[in-house]
Amino acid sequence: MLMERYGGALLQYAHRLVGDRHAAEEICQDTLLKAWQQGDAFLQDGHLRAWLFRVARNRAIDCLRRRRTAAEELSGAAPGLTLAHPEEEAERAWMTEAILDALAELPPQSRVVIEMRFFRNMSYKEIAERLAIPMGTVKSRLNYGLKGLARILRTRRIAGEVAGH
Repeated sequence: MLMERYGGALLQYAHRLVGDRHAAEEICQDTLLKAWQQGDAFLQDGHLRAWLFRVARNRAIDCLRRRRTAAEELSGAAPGLTLAHPEEEAERAWMTEAILDALAELPPQSRVVIEMRFFRNMSYKEIAERLAIPMGTVKSRLNYGLKGLARILRTRRIAGEVAGH
């Protein structure tokens, strides 16, 4: 059930963080295995999705650190070599998590449209067909949802940080 519900989104998230499909699949698998093994941990946090993405982010940071260490060893830490810092990737992951947490607070109608449009890269037409609603309704729900998301992030004082990156 976890894989069916969250697997696709976790895989996309991990892939964006590490840039490698195989590593992203391992991160996704490790994350879902941890959720299965420690199911009661996310109940204490209250938000399964946020907990899963936090675990995936931490696994991705570990992967990036291992990759960076291996690259430094291979390069002999050559002068001028610039490698991505896991801390920068972690900051991006933190912002993504903040957005996902805020997204969870939106009304389901707006949240679904935003997820379909931005996480599944579906067109307005595809969303309208999938939800069996007019395209104008898709656009208004998306607009309403994005405004609500901005409002939630502003109240948490995150919007400026997210917009700045």
